[in-house]
Amino acid sequence: MALKLETRDSVDHLRSTLHHGDCLSVLDSLPPETFQLIYADPPFFSDRSYLSGTRTAFVDKWEGGIEEYLAWIEPRLVACQRVLATNGSMYLHCDYHASHYLKILMDRIFGYENFINEIIWKRQSAHSDNGQGAKHFGRIHDTIFLYSRSREYVWNNQYLPYDNEYVKRRYRHVESETQRRYALGDLTGPGGASKGNPYFEFLGISRYWRYSKHRMEELLKGNRIYVAKPGNVPLLKRYLDEMKGVPIQDIWLDHWNRDPGSISYPTEKPQGLLSQIIRASSNPNSLVLDPFCGSGSTLAAAHRLGRNWCGIDISGLAIEISRRRLLEIGAEVRTQHVKQYSPIQ
Repeated sequence: MALKLETRDSVDHLRSTLHHGDCLSVLDSLPPETFQLIYADPPFFSDRSYLSGTRTAFVDKWEGGIEEYLAWIEPRLVACQRVLATNGSMYLHCDYHASHYLKILMDRIFGYENFINEIIWKRQSAHSDNGQGAKHFGRIHDTIFLYSRSREYVWNNQYLPYDNEYVKRRYRHVESETQRRYALGDLTGPGGASKGNPYFEFLGISRYWRYSKHRMEELLKGNRIYVAKPGNVPLLKRYLDEMKGVPIQDIWLDHWNRDPGSISYPTEKPQGLLSQIIRASSNPNSLVLDPFCGSGSTLAAAHRLGRNWCGIDISGLAIEISRRRLLEIGAEVRTQHVKQYSPIQ
């Protein structure tokens, strides 16, 4: 029987809370459709024990093989789906050990139609396993599956800065009065009459234009039109400082370094990686859940970004480390102790 928390119906009670216990027990006790974002970094089926200093953080070994592992994780993924808000998203972090099995589980639990992305995260630069006799290509990436609860999920586009060489090549013009860099863009209508572009004379040039005559006059008054010399086709000035950058794609190469001051907890993920996820799929003051919170990296990133958070871990060491880490950055922390029944310690 699932444990019932005294404040089951209070979402407020979940904020700034660390639950010490099996996440299945805790999740079964929580209200449905509560969290806008869930980031889960469970055991990977790696057949390893993980230490933090001289203490065991967790054991990821399964005598029954992949079938035992999948039987263990499936009800926990089902429980995550139940507590995910209608506009929520879940990120499942895994690697080559079980990623393909987990994709099938997630398709079944969330619905194939709610699969959004398979993100490839380059977690380190290179392995030297071949020097130790390994007969495989270096394994340097993890996989993160992104699913939504519905098609109405929260989404905030994320961008990376432009490459310096791209800036020099594309934004090579510099405005003398302001020193602002800009690129030049086409103002003519790409489809002409067939696409409904307006035809009129502007600065002595008759063309199908991208914008209405009124909008073109506004751009001219705002110093957004460039004409090399009279009679040339006017061009649009696009200022570098108004550009958002390069939209982030599904291969992430920029977050593999450990954070300065990281606590070296095994399998700890960088704040940059987690911050990118939190910004993309949650809004300020929303509630973020990490059901395998480990050292509290997700919770710390959520706190810094103005989100509310809730963490769960079966390891007493993980709860101890997470609590200390969160208090050090000024977070309020409440701890709940929940009966444990998982074989993973």
